[in-house]
Amino acid sequence: MKRIFKILFSLLVVFSAAIFGAVCYYSNTLSDSYCINEGEGLIFTDNPVISCSDRESNVVAVQKNNVFKTETFNTSVSLFGIIPVKRVSVTVSDNTEVQLLGTPFGIKIYTDGVLIIGINSVESNGNISSPAGDAGLKVGDTILNVDGVKVTSNEQMREIVGSCGGRTLDILACRNDKTFNVSVTPIFSKTDNRYMAGIWIRDSSAGIGTLTFYSPSLGVSAGLGHGICDADTEDLVPLQSGEFLEADIIGIKKSTNEITGELQGVFSGGKISDFKRNDITGVYGTNCKQFSSTSVAQVALKQEITTGSATFITCLDNEGPKLYSCEIVKIYHNDDSLVKNMVVKVTDEALLEKTGGIVQGMSGSPIIQNGKFIGAITHVFVDDPIKGYAIFAENMLETAQSVAEE
Repeated sequence: MKRIFKILFSLLVVFSAAIFGAVCYYSNTLSDSYCINEGEGLIFTDNPVISCSDRESNVVAVQKNNVFKTETFNTSVSLFGIIPVKRVSVTVSDNTEVQLLGTPFGIKIYTDGVLIIGINSVESNGNISSPAGDAGLKVGDTILNVDGVKVTSNEQMREIVGSCGGRTLDILACRNDKTFNVSVTPIFSKTDNRYMAGIWIRDSSAGIGTLTFYSPSLGVSAGLGHGICDADTEDLVPLQSGEFLEADIIGIKKSTNEITGELQGVFSGGKISDFKRNDITGVYGTNCKQFSSTSVAQVALKQEITTGSATFITCLDNEGPKLYSCEIVKIYHNDDSLVKNMVVKVTDEALLEKTGGIVQGMSGSPIIQNGKFIGAITHVFVDDPIKGYAIFAENMLETAQSVAEE
């Protein structure tokens, strides 16, 4: 009898430890907020052991500029419908459809001010110093104006510094979305025969990527699935103005386990839309041209996505976007990242033969599963190019809705 009791007690301890471990795991890996479509419940397709209670009474309806409407409520998520895991916020909105694109596009942007990408020293009369660095300016800061005059280009900044005659300049700069003033006194460099402040700056950026979707209801196009960051500072490039332009793919540099490949493209002329926002979740445009002959799909919510087979749309040549096979290997439901939400593995032999896997320029390629738009490819694994990260579609749509509100 004692032996049976010990066995039962041991089983109870093991079972309790397993339940406790499961609760801790799901509490840490599940998001704090979810969206559902009108008339549907919160169902975790890839986690059948997780369920939630009915919505509670504290429902709040929100109407935003007649663009879209939502209501929110709180609910409890449970293990096997019995053991509480965590409280989550749920947003209810109308079913949303977008036009899936997968087309190459050119991105041309001009920064809001000029971006400091380097601080260097200037030699003058045997002394070496950095006027900008000594004044407190750092790499990643943006210079907005000098002596009250708005700065918009490298050439303008060079002219202001070069013609200052050694007088102190009052500079308005921005760092981490906060503006501040510094006084910089350029010094004369005999080597360069001009006054210098000791900074390297950049005023524009351009490149090729993949346009993900267009929302007719919002009037917003979206691409890349990640923001445009400065190669030197790794910060988002501050946006002043820009355009999405039509582009053609003219060649492919294949990916290997040592080198990330790229789609080689050229701007082909026509404007697609005005560049509205450079965001961590992608780039967004308004005043878009109308897109024809593209597939329309409902936006999937993150809890609807499952591991397994999927397809994605991308363009590798002048024959236009095509559908290729892939597999969703892993899904991250926590809130650690707005961009790296899934791991995708390319399984299409025809694409692998041409590209070797995911390549630069493919970012933004929309992914489809069970007929729904679930996300977009964002990054490649450098040492394993057949795999990469992808962003949830709903994260890009949320930003698109925010752009539409503006």
